[in-house]
Amino acid sequence: MLRRAIVLLALGSVTGVFFAAFFARSNAHGQEVPTELQAEPEAPTRTARALSRPLIDAAARVRPTVVQISVFGDTRWRKNLRLGSGSGFLVSSKGHVLTNRHVVAVRGAKRLVVKLADGRRFENIAVLGADSKSDLAVLQIRDGAKGDQKFTVAVLGDSDKLEVGEIVLAIGSPHNYEGSVSMGVVSATGRAGVLGGKGNSEEFIQTDAALNQGNSGGPLVNLDGHVVGINTAIHSRTGGNWGIGFSIPINLARAIASAIIEKGSAQRGYLGIEGVWASVESLARAKINSPAGYYVKAVVPNSPAAEAGLRPGDVIVKVDGRSVKHIGILHARIATAGPGGLLRLIARRRGQDLEVKARLSEERTASLGIEVASLTPARAREVGLPGRTTGVIVTKVVPGSPATKDERNRIIPGDIIVSVNFGGFRKYRIENANDWNLVIERIQATPPKVVRFEVISADGVFLLSLEPPRDT
Repeated sequence: MLRRAIVLLALGSVTGVFFAAFFARSNAHGQEVPTELQAEPEAPTRTARALSRPLIDAAARVRPTVVQISVFGDTRWRKNLRLGSGSGFLVSSKGHVLTNRHVVAVRGAKRLVVKLADGRRFENIAVLGADSKSDLAVLQIRDGAKGDQKFTVAVLGDSDKLEVGEIVLAIGSPHNYEGSVSMGVVSATGRAGVLGGKGNSEEFIQTDAALNQGNSGGPLVNLDGHVVGINTAIHSRTGGNWGIGFSIPINLARAIASAIIEKGSAQRGYLGIEGVWASVESLARAKINSPAGYYVKAVVPNSPAAEAGLRPGDVIVKVDGRSVKHIGILHARIATAGPGGLLRLIARRRGQDLEVKARLSEERTASLGIEVASLTPARAREVGLPGRTTGVIVTKVVPGSPATKDERNRIIPGDIIVSVNFGGFRKYRIENANDWNLVIERIQATPPKVVRFEVISADGVFLLSLEPPRDT
């Protein structure tokens, strides 16, 4: 069946040219058509090639920058198993690779392998930073940092200039078919609610270019050969392409990646407001005459919002000239502007539109104040535990952090954390530092009221509860 399907697709691609040439030479009775009535045989081919040329050129510019990322680790039954794979693309001559966080943040992951389009394979890979809110990550090929490797780097475009209906290409390694190119159009921009998580900087590009498993992290490309998005998710009940794919706008990705490369973390802007997105109807029911927008419930004292003059009851209807049609637009603009960035807001207050300029500060995240390292078999035996014990050992506790608030019930260096529980009954097993980092990212993305730890200490095994700081 597979061979037959491939054949049918191949035939379908040349059908128009075949019949055009056939009917140009023969009539319905099989007789020769007079020469003066014949179409030029190569005209359909030339037209098709002319239409294809921009696509061919765009693919040729970007394909050399696209990489395949493979994730290896251990399971309970097998060692050094390939746990997953995805795509990414080179964004600097020093070997920086931009991809999705979910491509590399795989439970049990121990090492990454990056394969370039020219066949080069690198195993000395560092994860410089991974941001759960935007689902972005930056890797670095360590050999590239030495300057002894040459890389072809992608050109980043301007996702704000994308138009619905514009032709785009998706490039990646779907189902491990490296360097695959699919074509589609921009179906919509500013899509929200794709990942479904509160606090995510969601403002996705929707495309019908074919996206499948393995495309994650690969580039979405315009006809200029510029990357305009990072392919991230699909809407599908089967796990295969349904023609509804979503890409992170490159303007947001550029800001997050630059912060990770330059400062080591995704440093977002902070406005200092709490509220909800509200429709015209819901505002009208509250007797507020305003277009749809972000309804401000509270303003944090001494925050950028307070200094700019925003007040509870204001409705933010525009940000940087764009209507706030959903909450993702405001979140994305704050993330893109970054610390020190200037937001130009239009706020509706008592029926009047006010222009407000807010200079963003740096976002504050929940921090437990605990630094850890993976527990090695040798270290486990040193503290009297079986060598097969897994977990993380506490290397440092920051003074004044939640981990030090209770003098009688506190975590100290040398303690071993083996599991974490928060936000329900699910227990997260902590087998190494990677598992710990994934849990901390979840806590920072949506801070729970209480985090519970299972700890092995010199006094035995005990449970400890901490309250992470919650910030607006």
